Amino acid sequence: MDRRHLLTFREILRGGSFLAAARALRLSQPTVTLRVQELEAEFGMPLFERSGRDRPLTPAGEAFARRALPLLDGLDALSESMAELRDGAGGQVRIASIEPAASERITPLLARLRRTRPALRVLLDVAGTAGVSRAVAGGDVDAGLCSAPAAELGLVFEPLFEEEMALLVPASHPLARRRTIAASDLDGEPLLLSEQGCAYRGAVERALQDRGVRPSWAFESGSSATLRAAVQHGLGMAFMPRRAAEPPPPGAIVRRLSDATIALPVGLVTRPNAPAPPPALAILIAELRRELSSSRTRNPRSRAS
Repeated sequence: MDRRHLLTFREILRGGSFLAAARALRLSQPTVTLRVQELEAEFGMPLFERSGRDRPLTPAGEAFARRALPLLDGLDALSESMAELRDGAGGQVRIASIEPAASERITPLLARLRRTRPALRVLLDVAGTAGVSRAVAGGDVDAGLCSAPAAELGLVFEPLFEEEMALLVPASHPLARRRTIAASDLDGEPLLLSEQGCAYRGAVERALQDRGVRPSWAFESGSSATLRAAVQHGLGMAFMPRRAAEPPPPGAIVRRLSDATIALPVGLVTRPNAPAPPPALAILIAELRRELSSSRTRNPRSRAS
């Protein structure tokens, strides 16, 4: 017994006759009859009554149908799943990303991919660069999107775009009345920062230190939403990715430094000498490269001064 016998049996039940099954399968009627005879010889019992044109099932045929038809449905589903994996239309992809790239860049891309590949399943972990890098190095995810990983992890880093940092200022702060803010204006001012070890925080601290600026570290949080709320309520100013700062919440404005551009290269992180990615992952990586690299040449958002 093989899959051909099961398909023939199912088509006889669907069509109600050997002739209907032969037409559906594009076979001759003798071929359909031969396959049924082979099944019956294997089990030593008739599966169909030989009287009448409708070919009703015998008790053995009914028992065979109860067991065989679900098995055939499972084989069909398995074939479909294998085809989806082969063509990249299905399967599971595991990736990790920093914010706001996860919500602002990857999520819209995934939505578009899912419209054409509804069987695709995506596991998206969100963490800082250190967490994303460790997940890639440890094999917990297949690829990551973050800033440059630590050299000792031995990962491959492919820069795709630069995430520009912006200054979110409470509307009640005296600096909010200025059209331009210099780095030196922040000396001694309370700043709200992301958590220790965050690549964004490191970029801000280095840029200010290079200019001899020593702000007051007043508050830290790993959540961009919390930093936005803290600025909104007047706890201080916060540097954060421009995509996370805009549009500003009520009671806050966005400014950029007039004498310093703080930006962090963000790119694709993968394991070296990794095997060729499965089709679904290869499609996602190709789309990430195309979408994020092309974002450099698109018209940027209107920016506050």
